[in-house]
Amino acid sequence: MPRYRQRVGKRIAATVITLVLVALLATAVIAGRTTRAAEPFAEGLVLDLAGPDLNVREYGEGDDDHAIVLLHGYSASIQWWEAVAPALANQSRVIAIDLVGHGGSESPRDVTAYSAQGQATAVHQALDTLGVQHAVLVGHSMGGTVATALAESAPDLVDRVIVSDTPADQGLTAMPALGNVVCWPVLGPSVDQLRRSETIDQSSLQTGFAADFPIPAFAYRSLKRMTHNALCDAKTAGRINEQRAVADRLAALGKPVLVVWGENDVLTPTAPNVERYRAAGLQPVVIAGSGHSPLVEKPDEFISAINQFTRTSGSR
Repeated sequence: MPRYRQRVGKRIAATVITLVLVALLATAVIAGRTTRAAEPFAEGLVLDLAGPDLNVREYGEGDDDHAIVLLHGYSASIQWWEAVAPALANQSRVIAIDLVGHGGSESPRDVTAYSAQGQATAVHQALDTLGVQHAVLVGHSMGGTVATALAESAPDLVDRVIVSDTPADQGLTAMPALGNVVCWPVLGPSVDQLRRSETIDQSSLQTGFAADFPIPAFAYRSLKRMTHNALCDAKTAGRINEQRAVADRLAALGKPVLVVWGENDVLTPTAPNVERYRAAGLQPVVIAGSGHSPLVEKPDEFISAINQFTRTSGSR
């Protein structure tokens, strides 16, 4: 009798394990095939483009061929610029763009669309559609890698580049553990279901800000809008550093470049990144008391740094 119970117990355990594995595999397959069409988000407008359609929001006058173009970071959206965009628009046309797979923009299946160059191509198409011929690019974190790629591929379009807390080289990002686990094969999509819980998200999202800065509601909203494949594929934008360091790319542009950094950044640690930019000949402006996101945490100081840069590097 005991042996019979042992055999039954083993069969039940094996069945449960099999069902769990099937469920994990099914979740992985479904998540891997998920796409999403573009839709207006955060008072934005969807542009019908040759590549992925992008959601954009304009501030200021819309008929000027010069514009300040705002490119958010990984898992963010145009909402992250709401504290700075109106002020920047006092003297210039400002365009905030949801990158591929983010906010209201399209989430395609094609992995190459999420690379730094793929993102840059989509942004370029959006700016052409909007009649922009001269752009000042402002990129936060991953948005800075996109700005770098666009400045390299479209030098006639880009006049100046401003990056904030963008990894200067490979190995200079401290991605939270959960951010890596969600992209593991098979297991990842199931773990990613925890993204629906603000309690679970908090530890990962907090690294985007100083330890004592309250996580804004829009940070949760932006993260939760992403499909699983977009969340994972968008990480490929950081691979631009594998071919050549962003710090060296920016220094070689032959254009005015400003690097802004949060003093207490733990996601892209301040000391090694600032040192690497300095080694490339750039002089980062460090904003005291800010974590990874000065545009949100210290918007007045962030705007002041941009205005000072634009005054000293040219009239437009």
